[in-house]
Amino acid sequence: MTSKAWWTMLLLALGLVLHLLLGEVSMGWSEWMQAIVGISTSSLHSVVLWEIRIPRALTAISAGILLGWLGMLMQTWFRNPLAGPSVLGITSGGSLGVAMSVLLGLAFPAWMAAAGGCLLVLGLIGLGARRFASPVTTLVFGLMISYAVGATVTVLQSSASAESLQTFVFWGMGTFGKATLNQATICLIAVMILGGWLFWRASWLDMWTLGEDLAQTMGVPRSRLQGEILLLTGLMVGLVTSICGPLAFLGLATPHVYRFFHAPRSHRAAMLGIGMWGAVLALAADGLVRWTDANGGFHWPLNAVLAMLGAPVVVMVLWKRNHDWS
Repeated sequence: MTSKAWWTMLLLALGLVLHLLLGEVSMGWSEWMQAIVGISTSSLHSVVLWEIRIPRALTAISAGILLGWLGMLMQTWFRNPLAGPSVLGITSGGSLGVAMSVLLGLAFPAWMAAAGGCLLVLGLIGLGARRFASPVTTLVFGLMISYAVGATVTVLQSSASAESLQTFVFWGMGTFGKATLNQATICLIAVMILGGWLFWRASWLDMWTLGEDLAQTMGVPRSRLQGEILLLTGLMVGLVTSICGPLAFLGLATPHVYRFFHAPRSHRAAMLGIGMWGAVLALAADGLVRWTDANGGFHWPLNAVLAMLGAPVVVMVLWKRNHDWS
């Protein structure tokens, strides 16, 4: 690894330790270590650490890694630096699935409903990508789908009960704080699955960056690769969305933050760096949310913080677009 990669890893480790050590419940270093190894004399410290802070931190790290990798995958597939789960409307599809589950009271688990909504939107985008030659046109098509899905969710909200509407609205603000240890474990398993697939298909993705026609002449099966991308993206975004809410900008911004500090590399070489930066950004955003909860007397929604962090990245890409993505 390069020195920059080591610094990123150190930043991630520092963020994780601070995430576990600091909070509204005061916990010294020795008390924290005792709670970690399970010999704490305070049941409160053990509960706070193992039922609140550790699940929250692991979920933030996993979501950051997954969305960072998915952002890289979307930008490669569409050959567009502004592609991402939130920009293309994939996250909105997850919101539609959860809205139908929560607001209409359908008997589907949230993750299944979110995954179904994501797969539906991804399927429509995939059809559009086959018809539209320009990646920019595909991006606009995804935005139009996002608007249509958002309008549908608004209609569902207008006829929902007050209790279900409140549940959905708070879910839509985004949070890592409601994840359980089991859910955090599932997210970590999802990281291993997606990471294994990216490592396996890295050569195909590298070829795809050369252009669709050239990639197919080099042996990349377009339909098979697209099917795998659609399935994995739908399932992963659906999982993250059902647990954390519709997280904006994280998938879009993370690959660009990585490219700002590192020279463009192959997908296999970039996986570690993009994953670490996704985790760092997720922990930083959640850390700011926790700080406002503890010191500001008011709550900053996670999505608002992510937008404040991610929007400048989008502006930077639009302002300084030096790479040829066509």
